[in-house]
Amino acid sequence: MKQLCIIFFLFTPILTMATHNRGGEITYTHLFGTTYEFTITTCTKTSSPADRPELEIQFGDGDLDTVERLSISLIPGYDAQKNIYVITHTYVGSGTFQICVSDPNRNGGIINIGGSLDSDNVAFSIQSQLVISPFLGAPNNSVTFGDCPCPEYACVNFAYCYNPEAIDSDGDSLGYELVVPLDDNCAPLFLGVNYTYPNTLGGGAISLNPATGDFCWNNPGLVGEFNIAIKITEYRNGNAIGYVIRDIQITVISGCDNVPPEITPLPDLCVVAGENIAFNVLATDVDAGDNVTIEASGLPLSVSSSPAIFNSVTGPAPQTSIFSWNTNCSHIRFSDYQLFFTAEDNGLPELSSTQTMNISVIPPRITGLSASPLGNTVTLSWDPSDCATVCEGYNIYRSVGGSAIPNDPCCYNLDLSTYNYQLIGAVSGSGTTSFIDNTGLTIGNQYCYVVTSIFENNQLESCPSDSACTSLLQDVPIITHVSVLETDVSSGIDSIRWVNPTELDTLLVPGPYHYKVFHGTGFTGATTLVHTTSSVSSLSLLDTFFVHNSINTVTDANNYRVDLFATINGVPDSLVGGTNFASSVFLSTTPNDNRITLSWVEQVPWINSSFDVFRSETFSGPFVFLGSTTNDFYIDSNLYNGKEYCYYVESTGSYSVPGIVSPLLNLSQKTCDIPVDLTPPCSPTVSITPDCANELSTLVWNNPNNSCADDVTSYTIYYTDTIGGTYTAIGTTTSALDTTFEFSNNGSIAGCYYVTATDSIQYSNESDSGNVVCVDNCPIYFLPNVFTPNSDGQNDFFIPILPYKYIQDIDIQIFNRWGQVVYATTDPMIRWDGTVQESGGPAPDGVYYYVCIVNSIRLAGIVPIELSGVFHLFRTNSTGNGN
Repeated sequence: MKQLCIIFFLFTPILTMATHNRGGEITYTHLFGTTYEFTITTCTKTSSPADRPELEIQFGDGDLDTVERLSISLIPGYDAQKNIYVITHTYVGSGTFQICVSDPNRNGGIINIGGSLDSDNVAFSIQSQLVISPFLGAPNNSVTFGDCPCPEYACVNFAYCYNPEAIDSDGDSLGYELVVPLDDNCAPLFLGVNYTYPNTLGGGAISLNPATGDFCWNNPGLVGEFNIAIKITEYRNGNAIGYVIRDIQITVISGCDNVPPEITPLPDLCVVAGENIAFNVLATDVDAGDNVTIEASGLPLSVSSSPAIFNSVTGPAPQTSIFSWNTNCSHIRFSDYQLFFTAEDNGLPELSSTQTMNISVIPPRITGLSASPLGNTVTLSWDPSDCATVCEGYNIYRSVGGSAIPNDPCCYNLDLSTYNYQLIGAVSGSGTTSFIDNTGLTIGNQYCYVVTSIFENNQLESCPSDSACTSLLQDVPIITHVSVLETDVSSGIDSIRWVNPTELDTLLVPGPYHYKVFHGTGFTGATTLVHTTSSVSSLSLLDTFFVHNSINTVTDANNYRVDLFATINGVPDSLVGGTNFASSVFLSTTPNDNRITLSWVEQVPWINSSFDVFRSETFSGPFVFLGSTTNDFYIDSNLYNGKEYCYYVESTGSYSVPGIVSPLLNLSQKTCDIPVDLTPPCSPTVSITPDCANELSTLVWNNPNNSCADDVTSYTIYYTDTIGGTYTAIGTTTSALDTTFEFSNNGSIAGCYYVTATDSIQYSNESDSGNVVCVDNCPIYFLPNVFTPNSDGQNDFFIPILPYKYIQDIDIQIFNRWGQVVYATTDPMIRWDGTVQESGGPAPDGVYYYVCIVNSIRLAGIVPIELSGVFHLFRTNSTGNGN
């Protein structure tokens, strides 16, 4: 809400104004080096007898100072005033600093602050965080606000919304969070003790939009004053770089006959730098006769170059004003510009509403992109960015074949990899407008390129340019086939095919011509000459295939390269150029339970789009088609363990340049395998029932054969007697149906357990541990309150009440009434017969005291328990001399 402010500039304290705090914030501006200017803004209760002509500020580096008030602004219609304090401070170096200002008192009567105390007995604090770091790039300035932290009016049973109108001049992204207001020394109040959110006591529902900062309270139901705190955090390159906490007071009133005005919702906009924006802002009010004032705030209105224009208007509703902005390149930034339009009426009370919108100013697209092949490279060139003064460089993307990119004018969240474009390079500086692509290019494929411009420390990228496509000249042969015809360790056969160059200048490179075929083991590196074709006078007469015999096609792939030789500048047998390397498809298998997983690898210059899988029950066939996949693996399921299956794969591919033979079909070698059960069954889920009385634990688990397995034959039970101990096997069962187990560890039931399942005896795969269940002992150890050592055979010994359980040992001392030890032992049975241990004489009748450490056997280990108490010793006809 905007309020008319009457401002006094205070160069010296000239009068005592009464203030108690209603709201406030701390903002800061970078001046130079590590020097910053801090502005403290508070909103205080004018009628309060307290006044703060100066405040103490903590700078977060151990220094504190006193800052005098610079100005007071009275807020008509409220018992409130805005106070401004300004001070500078220089930090020694980099760091993260919490700036804090505290005042002893808030205003009284705040419903959701104080708990059992009145709110004027609760301290008021505001805090901001400053990060000084060379890694930020430019030094950070905090957000500023389009409105003061002054009280806001809300009406009972009416929806109410508020926006702090935070503006970030650095272009950082902002995030908003509702936090607990701060107590003395900037410690948060205790939620649920001396602070509650407004709706807890005031009813209704509250929400805060973390992206826009809109705080809304839907239908508050209680009249009074409430405070909230909003934390506005700045983000740069995805990292938090500082925050400001604004404390604000909301006054809920009743009897509101006035309805706040409304602004017609405004959509977010995207504009290319250099374009103009203009739109109407319309405010309406259902209350007849109300005047409406429309105002605007936001960074576009205060940028140094070509600021936006919005004229405030006041008059009978409805009212309209025009927002206009001639954008330019200096307005390009990573984060959106946020605009706040506020409409306020003159009813009783004066009510307002705010409409928030975002404007994204993006870089213009790059134009004039061209792509020209030269040898084995492609040279790209383009026009400089229309915003060259702020452009930092360009990114270059490439796609094989090219895919259409949607013509989205703002390209929100555009991921070029979705359209098969990959980043292949970048150049720095707006004047560098060319790039040579010499990486991984293949003759026979078409390559398409787009270029984007870079801004804002590489955070912001323009929409992509129109694509430019080209292909390398086909002036050398192109390999098309490497197919396995025979699978054998020594008698294997590969078939290699290629096509003649179609764009070779035969006037510059006359015949005769011949090819040389080179071979290598693996996927690349064919260097061994294995075949030379006959020399012929015309390219069309050349052989374009070769069958390579007597090779190993079992243990590895084979790769090939074909080079063309001719007479160049009168020199015969000169290398014209060669194909890329191309390998055979190499198939591998991995056996498992009732299935075999096939995987394959190939390295070829064309693009394989699919793979057909064939299977036979013998190596020699016949083979049948199983299925087709675009992946490089295939799982053949529902097989019989122990039975052999044989496979091969046929790839289907093509080059992206039209006119080259297609499809390209190539076979892998054959390979055979036998399914074997290597898969452990799923883990049983175990539960435990302890029986302290009988010192027994009973474990029960499910049979995995009923849900997630089919071959469980036995179970193993693992146990440790302490948490964190080593598990050992304590038992097995030999039937999948036997799913219970009872165990006692020498009378102790403390321990943790898990159960594993094991499948057939042939494979013996054991499952993972599954869930762990633990149970603890129930120690029992009680001492009597009397014993009679008179040799009558009854109660002659001081012993624990039997039975005791889960006790390792004890350490007991028994004292007479003068504090002298008369007996001590570590035996849990104690067995004191009434004889004084040191003298050997009988202990007299009387009251005795004991202190006993009982070492109980527990899941956590040996746990001591302290016991102390008294008991009576009685003897028949004892004369004693006292104890």
